[in-house]
Amino acid sequence: TDKFPLKCISGVVYTIHCKNCGPSQAYIGKTKNTLYERFYGSNGHLHPSSAKSALLRHMDTNPLCEFEFDAIGILDNCEKDLKLRNMERIYLKSLNTQEWSIPLNIMQSFY
Repeated sequence: TDKFPLKCISGVVYTIHCKNCGPSQAYIGKTKNTLYERFYGSNGHLHPSSAKSALLRHMDTNPLCEFEFDAIGILDNCEKDLKLRNMERIYLKSLNTQEWSIPLNIMQSFY
């Protein structure tokens, strides 16, 4: 059976890691929009005008780094933005970090 395209999924808490850093860097985020819009839309993580993006800052600091869209992991899903925010906080809190970038090997317990 065909899987629903990842770029079309909305209302999720997700994780993505740096392809070149391997297990050393991961990012947890949430979006009520589609994942494609969250990453490539006008306010998206990987849109050139998105100066506040943690992912773009990581790539600027480490020019050899890149993120692979198809490697996004879905941690949870919900249609309501407030609940998504709370779920994102729970995942971050359960990792005992206030950082947006966390060691990936800690994330493996969520899969």
